[in-house]
Amino acid sequence: MTAAPAPRSRAPLVVHASADDEGKRADVVLGLRAPQLSRRVARALALAGHLHIDGRPAPPSQRVRAGARLELRLPATPELPPPPLVILAVTPRLVFVDKPAGLHTHRLRPGDPLALADLVAAAFPECAAASPDPREAGALHRLDHATSGVLAFARDLATHAAGRAAFAARTVVKHYLALVTCPEGQPWPPPAARWIVPDGDRLEVHAPLATGDRRQRVSVHSDGAPSLTRIARPEPRGEGLARVTLELCSGRRHQARVHLAWLGLPIVGDPLYGGAPAHRLHLHAHSLDLRAIDPDAAPVLAETPPELR
Repeated sequence: MTAAPAPRSRAPLVVHASADDEGKRADVVLGLRAPQLSRRVARALALAGHLHIDGRPAPPSQRVRAGARLELRLPATPELPPPPLVILAVTPRLVFVDKPAGLHTHRLRPGDPLALADLVAAAFPECAAASPDPREAGALHRLDHATSGVLAFARDLATHAAGRAAFAARTVVKHYLALVTCPEGQPWPPPAARWIVPDGDRLEVHAPLATGDRRQRVSVHSDGAPSLTRIARPEPRGEGLARVTLELCSGRRHQARVHLAWLGLPIVGDPLYGGAPAHRLHLHAHSLDLRAIDPDAAPVLAETPPELR
């Protein structure tokens, strides 16, 4: 049996409060002075007992004085070898890579294990300065930790701004593949109803999305953000399963997962939304078209995982 990797000690994150920080909350100062750290993450780490001010444990709400030494003593994590970076396409302005399931798009906390953005910045150093937040390394969008597929990174700030604007304006074309539970004989398309618009053999789902009953959940709610997913006819795969091709016309958190579950087609490997157990979330970002911002960028495809072929 192979032994588990030994935890890797992390250097503490140290910030010295300036005169402008006098009287501010500690988590606010950390969020302002540590570019790789958000206030939300700083507060969570402080609440877990990792914050010390001038050598003494402190809560995130403690007011600091000018010259104070704020130190976040980060917990150790196992040292794991990084996965290989799979480059799908490169243009003078963009880098397209294939994200494996189980890897974050970028680090959420300083000292976290390597994320995809770190691998991209190592291979394309200019990406490290291509977004206001250096943790993102120019990432134009994100995929859930458990989702695989094509991701785009900008190589300069102008492209990053244009890319974010294109995603917000819905001029980017994104297609996904999912393996779902599909009862035998389920009619398609379902009849028109609130937020459901049949379109030939496709279906448009306009159900708005909002934060649900649990912090990590999203749900369909009339007061939610406008969302649109186009879904093709499910392709039966036997044993009550089907493969679905869908286009995300908006980019809401968990959009594909929630819209499919709301239709009674939960994704395999997605227990959060009622999906059957599996070793991974069976959701894959299959193609991405960014010609709206870069005419040199032909639509890019990420190879379909074996379980979705």
